[in-house]
Parts: sequence; structure tokens; C-alpha cells
Amino acid sequence: MPPRALRTPLTLAVLSLLREGPRHPYEIQALVRERHVDQVVKMRGGSLYDAIGRLADAGLITAVTSERAGARPERTVYAITAEGAAVADALVRDYLRTPAQDFPVFVTGLAHILNLDAATAADLLRQRRTAIQATYDQVAGRLAADTADLPRVVTLEAEYAQALRVAEVAWLDRVIGDIDAGALPWLEPADVPPAGGT
Repeated sequence: MPPRALRTPLTLAVLSLLREGPRHPYEIQALVRERHVDQVVKMRGGSLYDAIGRLADAGLITAVTSERAGARPERTVYAITAEGAAVADALVRDYLRTPAQDFPVFVTGLAHILNLDAATAADLLRQRRTAIQATYDQVAGRLAADTADLPRVVTLEAEYAQALRVAEVAWLDRVIGDIDAGALPWLEPADVPPAGGT
């Protein structure tokens, strides 16, 4: 297995796209957007180019040619190596098999929700619900338009993300309803009993 810096979702995205065939970084970036991989893989600024550099340095991909179109700068075309394909396989297997311990900030907020009064907490959860629903609606429209010609298997990650949004909205509706109805007892932080009930 490669070093931790190369075991990232972005690394896997690059390796997977190069497994389909040699590409230059701009083409990889375009496919990431077209296939909505950017919804599940964090990409900022030059992170794609940095990842490509690290993958090339590690021998997981290799430059195969350079091409130029008109007056545009020369573009280096990369291909996956046998070692890169093996790493991609190992990452996919690990990601699918092993639940990761994520530390989402929302869950941290929930763990400390008693720092707020019930009305404020419910209002903030309503704002989150509105934002999640808006994202769902926006992505649903884009997916319908952009993926009509793509096989379902290449958009499973977007489908899964949408299913999580639906589940979160339903959960938020229940919790907000319980807070509003007084069915969720609200304690002052000092009144929370210690673990184990002692």
C-alpha cells in the first residue's frame, strides 16, 4: 500500500479515470465535474495537479506523451501503471469494505447541542434542513440532465449522496418536531447525568 498521502479519495479518482485510458489533467478535471465526482471528492485550487505530481513521483502513473492544441500550452498526457492499477483496486476494496471513522462537524455540533436553548437549536436545525433540501433539489436537477446518457453504475456515488440527504431531511424533521412539541426533554448542560448514571 502506498503512503497515507496517496491513499485519498482524490488519488482514487485520478487513478480510476486514468484506468479508462490516458488523459491530461484538464481532461481529468472535466470528467470529475461531468460525472459529479466533485460532489464526493474534495478538490480545491491546484489539488488535482498536486495529486498528479505525487502519483507520478510514486510511479503510480507515468507521463506518456505531450500534446498541443493550437496556441494552448502543451499538455502532458498520463497513463496508469500496473502498480497504480493495483493501488486503485486496493483502495476501492478498502473503501467499500471498511466503514471509516469520519468526524463530521455536524455530529460534533449535535454532541454539544445543549449549549443552546431548545428554540435556537430547532431554528438552526431548520436552517440546515433547508440547506440540505436545496442541495438535494439542485443535484437532482443536474443529475437528471447530466447523467441521462451515463450507465447508473458510474453515478452510484451521487445516488448514494442523494439518499443520505433524503435520510437526513427525514431525521431533521423528526428531531425538529420533537423539540417543537416538547417531546425531547431539554436540559441545562450542568443537569446532564454522568455516564453510567452515577
